[in-house]
Amino acid sequence: AGPNVMWAYTIPEQEVCYDKCKEFANAGCSIIFTNSYGHQSYAQQAASEFPNVQFVSMTGDTAKTAGLNNFANAFTDIYQARYVSGVVAGMKIAELDKEGKIEAKNKTEDGKVKIGYVGAFPYAEVVSGYTAFFLGVQSVYPDVQMEVMYTNSWFDIDKEGAAAEALIANGAVIIGQHADSTGAPAATQKLKDSGSSQRKCSAIAAP
Repeated sequence: AGPNVMWAYTIPEQEVCYDKCKEFANAGCSIIFTNSYGHQSYAQQAASEFPNVQFVSMTGDTAKTAGLNNFANAFTDIYQARYVSGVVAGMKIAELDKEGKIEAKNKTEDGKVKIGYVGAFPYAEVVSGYTAFFLGVQSVYPDVQMEVMYTNSWFDIDKEGAAAEALIANGAVIIGQHADSTGAPAATQKLKDSGSSQRKCSAIAAP
């Protein structure tokens, strides 16, 4: 038989995360992962109380200074995937340009194509991600300018959708995203399906 795995979903960045960490530790879990930046203080608190349980905070940055042998940070080099999604977005912009679907309203005064990015927080993880996305776009289509809007939440369908709509209204032809809901893609698709003036030049490139 394989290892027992316990899961907890939609845990907010609040005290309930600490409670859930304690619950798992008391249930006999030998390693506990938390997967949101705002979880790490609660995971660290639990780690200080359960020295025989290993805690890993994904995307965190306090493990080195915590002084705990059973508390660590880990994360993938997600900016690499965001660069690739930027390349795909650049290919789409080139296609739209070739088909004559980029209008004057979709360009800056100096002729750069407008793109947008919906970010959760102004954290290093988000900034490095949208920077990689932008560089990926430029590797295919150099003449772009990107506007970033933050929602200050990892998961907020309404805010993410509103941010995408605002970026598109400001002329963005591509919307990238670093947030957790389908708000931005859904808003973009809705505008595309509505047959509005933005219909021909809206796309999601980096969910």
